Amino acid sequence: MICGIIGCFSQDNCYEKLFSALKKLEYRGYDSAGIAMLAEGEGGGKISVRKKKGGAEGLAGAPMAGETGIGHTRWATHGAPSDANAHPHVAGKFALVHNGIVENYSKLKAELAAAGEVFSSETDSEVIVKLIARAYAGDFFAAVSSACARLSGSYAIAVLCEDFPGEIVCARYKSPLVAGAGGGALYVCSDIPTLCGEAEYICTAADGEFIRICGGEIHFLDAAGREIPKTFSRVPPESRAQEKGRGSYMEREIAEIPRALADTLAGLKKTDFARCARVLRSAKRAFAVACGTAYHAALAFKDAAESDCGIPVLCHTSSEFRYRAPLVGEGDLVVAVSQSGETADTLEAARLAKGRGPYVLAVTNVAQSSLAALAHFTVAMRAGPEIAVAATKSYNCQLLCLYYIAAQMYFYKFTRMPPWFPSLFKLPQAARAAFDCFPAMRSLAEALTDKRSMYFLGRDADVVTAMEGALKVKEIAYIFAEGYAAGELKHGTLALVEEGFPVLAISTLSRLAQKTENALQEVKSRGAFTILLSQSAEVLAESCAACKCRLPDVCERLMPVVAVIPLQYFACRMCLERGYNPDKPRNLAKSVTVE
Repeated sequence: MICGIIGCFSQDNCYEKLFSALKKLEYRGYDSAGIAMLAEGEGGGKISVRKKKGGAEGLAGAPMAGETGIGHTRWATHGAPSDANAHPHVAGKFALVHNGIVENYSKLKAELAAAGEVFSSETDSEVIVKLIARAYAGDFFAAVSSACARLSGSYAIAVLCEDFPGEIVCARYKSPLVAGAGGGALYVCSDIPTLCGEAEYICTAADGEFIRICGGEIHFLDAAGREIPKTFSRVPPESRAQEKGRGSYMEREIAEIPRALADTLAGLKKTDFARCARVLRSAKRAFAVACGTAYHAALAFKDAAESDCGIPVLCHTSSEFRYRAPLVGEGDLVVAVSQSGETADTLEAARLAKGRGPYVLAVTNVAQSSLAALAHFTVAMRAGPEIAVAATKSYNCQLLCLYYIAAQMYFYKFTRMPPWFPSLFKLPQAARAAFDCFPAMRSLAEALTDKRSMYFLGRDADVVTAMEGALKVKEIAYIFAEGYAAGELKHGTLALVEEGFPVLAISTLSRLAQKTENALQEVKSRGAFTILLSQSAEVLAESCAACKCRLPDVCERLMPVVAVIPLQYFACRMCLERGYNPDKPRNLAKSVTVE
């Protein structure tokens, strides 16, 4: 389950705090939402629950009573989106919210059913709360700890007990969990940005740790209940979530790309790469592990590191890396890329790699993330919070960070910066210039609204841009789109081209412009509607493309940072023209925290 959880103890009613947090957490899932409140009364407390299929707005209504509460927003894995499968789940005196997957839930459920337990949902999470209820003998923490000891898989849980008003017990294993304090309230949450504006201080739980909020204090404990010393830090300014204004989050985040690139550059200039100089100088090969959009950024890194530094880079999707892990060893460099720093597959890949001796370098947007804690060295993106599920500005900043790392590899190998290094500092201006393509992209989206499929083509580094453009269209416009190396058209994919079939080509490499044009000629001769993006006026003038768009002029090596921006906007416009919400694509969540 890829979900968001929130817990709060407040000096006054905490319902509004929970409700506000759930709306921020919806990028982690919006199949259902729910809140459980614990109000103190005679002889203990009383739990009340409000939950519903759909987004957090469905919970709106009269405030629920209580100073202590937990909330949940769900992306479904076990059990369809429904009221019954929505969290919190209740058993006896307990209410629970859960993010993760209980891999042995079938065995546990069968055992509990044989003991007479009746289940009201299809979720794996209900098993946890029933285990807690059956283990309870008056000690709240001991019951939660006992239940967790029986779980296989991943979990971040927050639990209420009617016998303990004002308390929340939480546990974490391979799912993110952070505690926060501020404004007269104490919190636990799935991520840091959700707490920004509420909490002033935060502290992240490690795997196997428990958090207990009681007596107006936050305690970190081990499974036996022993206190674990922790240091809270101030919420970093770059983590502060934006308030939604006009338009979608995705539109606003695309508009923020120039600012985000400038902030990333400012941070990179202050990053002390000398701390990892030895490995950057001596590494004979590198591995890059990432998922989805971040994987495309890793492919761009491969291109730069191999072409300019002569260092072979093996790129793997994080979920498949474990099957190649034996190849990794001492002296290797592993670059792990994750916007959230909590992507479960990437975390697992980094753990596997680290256990075999390589140096692990993380690229992430969250400095206090699990990935940052695991890595030997972290490069912070500083893109600012990204709320829309489909990544935009974080991708551009990932590319910038990875090119900067490639430049450092070049420097420590050749004692000078690569010739394209000064152009890095022109990227914010080039990104803003790319906005000039937006009117053409909007018109194109309007013209192609009824299309059901399309191709994106490129060669060499442009293939990465083609793949990312296609992914964006698939994610939010629900059009079957594929990004291909243009030379592969003749090896099967050309068979699908018919009259009016849209084919968009990216051509930013002068040495390959004619070959890309040949591919456009091929598809045009078979009736395709052809589109070309290039920074070269000459290439555009000579092309057969029916629709042409000129990109800003920037160093060819760095063009992927800029060339993708019109495609991000095109995907967003296609989504809006087709009547969908770009911030909440169906079946997807922002941060995939389960394998």
